Amino acid sequence: MPKSCAARQCCNRYSSLRKQLTFHRFPFSRPELLKEWVLNIGRAGFRPKQHTVICSEHFRPECFSAFGNRTNLKHNAVPTVFAFRESAQDAEPTLGGDAGPRDKVRPKVGVGEHSPDGSLDATREELQLQPGTKMPVAQAAGSPRAPYPGQPPDHSYALLDAAALKGKLVRTLQENAALRRRLRAQRLLLRRMCGRLRAAEGRRGPRPSPS
Repeated sequence: MPKSCAARQCCNRYSSLRKQLTFHRFPFSRPELLKEWVLNIGRAGFRPKQHTVICSEHFRPECFSAFGNRTNLKHNAVPTVFAFRESAQDAEPTLGGDAGPRDKVRPKVGVGEHSPDGSLDATREELQLQPGTKMPVAQAAGSPRAPYPGQPPDHSYALLDAAALKGKLVRTLQENAALRRRLRAQRLLLRRMCGRLRAAEGRRGPRPSPS
């Protein structure tokens, strides 16, 4: 089954000619992170399935970890790079100053602040939920959230990395145990040699003192 990116205005598909392009599934086991992914996609009524993927071009470089030979996606990574956002940002400066009341751009108001007329800027919050509008990147690029205790990772490569680390740990412990056994054997051999040397010196008797 060919893989194609589910992001809006993205036509990337899996190809052996573009090995640097990777595809990643949606984190269904983490509802909060899944909600951020779906909102950032910018598609109205979009509901991802188990095999729905998004390509690596929609993630920033800091979303990846260079562990091993594979391009791994961090557990808290969120897609924030989209073409429709860039086009929306380019279109904002073209708004004229003689636009009607509906075309006026309202000033940005922070959370908990009030607009000049004293009412909360609820319109801005509604626009953030509509598809095709600019989504806040601060929440996506904020501090990494810790995974829930007892919950498995969302991506298959994380399981592979954990299995590889466990295998390395087992091999290291086995090598450590073998070295300890060799060290004990060497110590025992050294003690035996010292005992034989003392016994041989005892049979010879005391050495004559030089005159």
